[in-house]
Order: sequence, then structure tokens, then C-alpha cells
Amino acid sequence: MEESLTDRLDDLEWWLRVLRRPVVDLLVPGLPPDRITRYGPLPPVVVEWFAWHDGVTRAPGQDHQDVEVIPGYLPLALAEAVGMRHGYEDDPVLALGDGWLPLLASEEGDLFAALWSGEHEPRIVEIRSGEATRIEFPDLPAMVDLFVECFRSGGFTVADDGRLSADQTRYDELYDALIAGR
Repeated sequence: MEESLTDRLDDLEWWLRVLRRPVVDLLVPGLPPDRITRYGPLPPVVVEWFAWHDGVTRAPGQDHQDVEVIPGYLPLALAEAVGMRHGYEDDPVLALGDGWLPLLASEEGDLFAALWSGEHEPRIVEIRSGEATRIEFPDLPAMVDLFVECFRSGGFTVADDGRLSADQTRYDELYDALIAGR
């Protein structure tokens, strides 16, 4: 039996706990589906994402590192994600779908976002400041699977200074092995 997205997300959270990342104590409980769908019709996996956790608790002066679930990126609250969409209205890649919603954000404003069209499973796009938006993952479970495998196999580690870091070479190897062939 294939794991649900929630199971995969729980695996991601488990790794964060094992590595004693501060974010695990700052994750906001997920929203009930009826509160999530108030923002319009969303694909089931996007509803499942925000039912897992609705972003993180943030405070003024907080170190961004404390709220990262992968190196450089924190999970967004649903209301925050909805509010960010207007800043990307002119993006031609995002216009290709029926809808899109940011899921993860960096301090610099880079995003991983779900992009969907019709009944098709949402793809995950990467939006980077100054670069063209591109399809990064075929679906949300693939993204989470890669992140979990990065923790398991050394693509993501805790650096000597205690910060979450990425080994880009290892990340690329894992991406090629798990995602490129899908």
C-alpha cells in the first residue's frame, strides 16, 4: 500500500525531531478541511498539506533557521500563502494552470508552490527571484519523498554551527535518482 501524503509529511517531521530542529515545536496544528476549502476549491493533496500543519509560529527577531523544515525554507500558513499570490500575477508559468498556491518560502522570497489544472495532480513549481519559474516536481508526494530521502541519505544535514544545510551534489544525485525518471 502506498503511503499517503500525510504519512510522508509525518516522516519529514520525524527527521526534524531526530535532528532536534527547533521548528518541530513551532509547527502550527493543521486546519480542518472545511476551513481550508473556504479559500476556494483546492486539490486534495493541497488540502492534506494544510491539514498537516498550518505554517509555523513566528515572532519578531526570530532566527529564520528556527522555522526551516528544509534548508532555507519554511512552511507557510494557508492565509499567508493565499495573500502571496497577488505578487506573482504576471508569471507566465503560473498562468498555465487553473490555480496555484505557495507551500514553502525562503527568507529571500523564493517559493515552492503547487500548480494545478483541471483534475490533474498538482505539479510543484519553484519560483526563484530573478529566475524563470520552472516545474520542479511532478507532484507534491514526490517533493516530500525527496526531502525525506535527503535527510536519510545526507542531502540535508545539520552543520557544525547547528544550522540546517544542503549538500548540493548529494541533493542533485538524489533528485536524479528519485525525480528525474518519473
